[in-house]
Amino acid sequence: MVARDLLRELEGRGVRLLAEGGRLTTCAPAGAITPELAEQIKAQKDELLRELQARTGGHLAPLPEALVRLVRAASGNTLNRPGFLPSGIVSSLGDYVLTCAALYACGFDPERQLTDLWAARSVWVT
Repeated sequence: MVARDLLRELEGRGVRLLAEGGRLTTCAPAGAITPELAEQIKAQKDELLRELQARTGGHLAPLPEALVRLVRAASGNTLNRPGFLPSGIVSSLGDYVLTCAALYACGFDPERQLTDLWAARSVWVT
């Protein structure tokens, strides 16, 4: 599996890889990274770092497909209900998602917005 395909596989599982000072860090739901995937990540570290750096290149990476579906649901007004997030209760999950997506698109603290979107997605899916 090439680095780009591995990144897509990981994103589909809700795993985020970040390039920080030449190191890879992950943020993943429990059980999302299997031992086999962990070995692939280690084996392709340099290629993954290059891919992540190429993706950003001073620009934000597109949202993973799972988050795009969440934003579409919010824009379709199907998330018009309270949400119980780890950071607290929001009166409208849809408004919260759309706000986070807009802030991400504007480049305002993108890592926080991604974290908040993943948290909202976990509430939406359950």
